[in-house]
Amino acid sequence: MLNLSDVLDDWPLWGLTTKPVTAEQVKRLSGGLTNQCFQLSLESGEYIIRISAENTQALGINRHVEKSIHQLVSSLQFTSSLRYCSDDDGYWIRDFISGEVVSETLQDASAISDSLLTYMVEQLKALHQVPIDLSLAEVNISQTAESYWDVIESKNPEDELLKMKPLMQVAMSEPPAGELCLCHLDPVLANWLYTAEGLQLLDWEYAGFAHPLWDLAAFFQDIKDNSKAGTKVITNLENKILSIYGVQDLVAWRRAKVQMEYLSSLWHRAQS
Repeated sequence: MLNLSDVLDDWPLWGLTTKPVTAEQVKRLSGGLTNQCFQLSLESGEYIIRISAENTQALGINRHVEKSIHQLVSSLQFTSSLRYCSDDDGYWIRDFISGEVVSETLQDASAISDSLLTYMVEQLKALHQVPIDLSLAEVNISQTAESYWDVIESKNPEDELLKMKPLMQVAMSEPPAGELCLCHLDPVLANWLYTAEGLQLLDWEYAGFAHPLWDLAAFFQDIKDNSKAGTKVITNLENKILSIYGVQDLVAWRRAKVQMEYLSSLWHRAQS
């Protein structure tokens, strides 16, 4: 991973300041399980420096694709503007968004209000309707999972979970029925930010041309995983999400949920 001091030495390339940047102008931000983020205070404004993790490639993250998608969605006000990318995509600088992370406002994820739930689901639906002329390959669950399996095996070739790989990879290979579209693929509550202009969606590194129900499934799974509520409450929230979005194909929905649970469990195993 890049050293922060080396990043700050690049200040003449950014076009954001006319003076060298000092350590006092940078503050480490908490959160984030993959990359390092810092708040950068300059005379021209407030920014975020994101230094890419060393395991970016191992996790199957394509920074070139992420950059193209980020530039598109920021132009549509889904997220903040990108200001600078290093030539090797080792670090990025984007506008800092003043706001409050949604996950930090809820003691229990199931306490999410109907109005907020509606807002977030409708934001995802609006994203799924964005016309795209980017050259994006289709997201393949098995291919994405393969990256995580490789990391797991490299850490522990004797991991008992590896015995399940052949069967699981075949079972998870087919997407749910329906058209693909632009998806975020990690719309967990920690990636939503309250701002003066409304909700913003952060961290687009897993975004791609994918099935819209995968976004809904990842969103629902995060609420479920961060809730102590009983089955009845969670089922009610699930039904609200499906109703707000207008999901009719429950077979496709169940498949999407299983696939997102599969990816999530592998990702956490690979990161542990």
